[in-house]
Amino acid sequence: MRALVLSAGGAFGAYQAGAWRSLEERGFQPELVVGTSIGAVNATVVARGCTGQRLERWWRDPRSNVFRWSRGLLDAASLASRLDELCREFPASAAKARLLVTLTELPGTRIRAVHDEQVTPRHLLASCAVPLFYRPVKLDGRWYGDGGVFCRLPLAAAVEAGATEIVAVDLLAAPPSLVARGLLNAVSRVRRFLLAEPDLMQVPDRVRLWRVEPRRPLGKPWDMLRWNPASIDRWIEQGYRDAAALRANQASAAQPSNPSAERAAPR
Repeated sequence: MRALVLSAGGAFGAYQAGAWRSLEERGFQPELVVGTSIGAVNATVVARGCTGQRLERWWRDPRSNVFRWSRGLLDAASLASRLDELCREFPASAAKARLLVTLTELPGTRIRAVHDEQVTPRHLLASCAVPLFYRPVKLDGRWYGDGGVFCRLPLAAAVEAGATEIVAVDLLAAPPSLVARGLLNAVSRVRRFLLAEPDLMQVPDRVRLWRVEPRRPLGKPWDMLRWNPASIDRWIEQGYRDAAALRANQASAAQPSNPSAERAAPR
């Protein structure tokens, strides 16, 4: 099963729109789309038939400037409104591929997967609820937060759902903050040890994995939490170029144009 996996990364998510347009132009059609945090938003509309061009227009639309502050936190109301609008345009009934998004259950930090028509705007809002910036979201009596905090790229979730070929678009492969990345990695290792959980960013050797990722950080840490039209344009075009490094393989999968660009597993 071919899968597209989209990482967390806030406003850097515009990069994934450009990458999706490039992959789409080269005939890559996933049967499963997996995402977390902003990647969950992009994954939902891609699975429900959103083209790369349409996703790019959404990112360039000034109404997508949802990073507004209120009383020391980002205002979730503006984000919720945009998510409602997106899900009305791309309802579950329009699905072209299976969908899976991840959230972090609080306070236990377990990763929860939500599938297909179960994914609502509230689930997407929860998956984007970055700690210290957005309030957690209550769903079915439980609290949830950003799905990318402990697993920015949910590769294992795609494998568990049956993926055998994965194209992963990782916005944070080149971290904007080495200190923050090191801290999150340390916390994640402790968490995995306490929960006796495998590394959710690893895939078995039998799964073919290709990565689309920036070689340098897309911006500073605060750039992930602000919408800037010039940055949005730059990230979209960079995503398009980086994805263009992959070439079609038998008109169904993606294959690196340079063999050294392929990695059997993520870092």
